[in-house]
Amino acid sequence: MNGIERVLRADLERFMDRLATSIPEGAVAAGLRDVDAVEDKLAVAYRTLVEDYGRWRLALDELENTWALTVWRSSFGDEPMAAAVSRAA
Repeated sequence: MNGIERVLRADLERFMDRLATSIPEGAVAAGLRDVDAVEDKLAVAYRTLVEDYGRWRLALDELENTWALTVWRSSFGDEPMAAAVSRAA
């Protein structure tokens, strides 16, 4: 479970705790269709956030790798990359 999933799970647990203490017994059956529709929206939002967070992490990793490559390349100074590769071989 990644960081965003932990945050979302904590939000959902707090919501469920509040809900459990505020809904009178028997009141649920009357509004189940409305609840289902909103829960579907919540599920879509959850999935979108988790997928977007995954893309965020990939982009962040790519940026880190690009910086590492830039630093590595700069360690060769003005020497062309081909010369550095042939020298390493």
